[in-house]
Amino acid sequence: MTPTRREFIKSVGLALAGLVLARCVPSPSPQGGDTSARSRLRDCWLRFDWLAAETRKTWDSNDYDGPREQLLQEHQSALEELVNTGELTRAVADELLAGFNAAAYHVWRSNVPITCYEPVMIDYQPTSAAQLVRQAEVLEELARGGSIDADTVATAQETITRDIAFLTLSNEQQQALYEEILAGGSPYPDFSEIPLDIAPEEAEAAQYLVELLLGER
Repeated sequence: MTPTRREFIKSVGLALAGLVLARCVPSPSPQGGDTSARSRLRDCWLRFDWLAAETRKTWDSNDYDGPREQLLQEHQSALEELVNTGELTRAVADELLAGFNAAAYHVWRSNVPITCYEPVMIDYQPTSAAQLVRQAEVLEELARGGSIDADTVATAQETITRDIAFLTLSNEQQQALYEEILAGGSPYPDFSEIPLDIAPEEAEAAQYLVELLLGER
């Protein structure tokens, strides 16, 4: 079930053209003053706590979605630079983009005073997005501690690969997967047990992200 389009990005309302990003709350600069595209990309994945705090802080203003839009733009800008320099292929960058958009959307929805997700019989999207955010935090903790456990890293990479594979499915592909699961009856499988076809670019994106967050790139 390999994705051919990135309709998920549109489904979460990625582009809100009316926002003026210059008025957003400033976010921290990459650590150590490193402004390379790679460092800026890593910095975006480590700022979900900042996004949560700024979302709560700006909810009552006209720019309540400004922090998320700022972070998405910064992430996409860094990706584009890495593609232009040949460090990432367009296909791998698209996987990272979709995964980050989903993770940022999950953090945003979890910190605004509205219903988090529409109730449906089966919805693995919140679980997958939340896992992606958590794996980024785990890898950051490993990098800070200076002690890299191989089994933990392997588990993180496997989890991230599945998260990216699911989050880059189009709406139609997600619905087809849900219908297949519903047809099998309850109890419904955990997210870790659902069948997913892993495309090469998804596995490469997960490996790149793990190495990036561990500071190995």
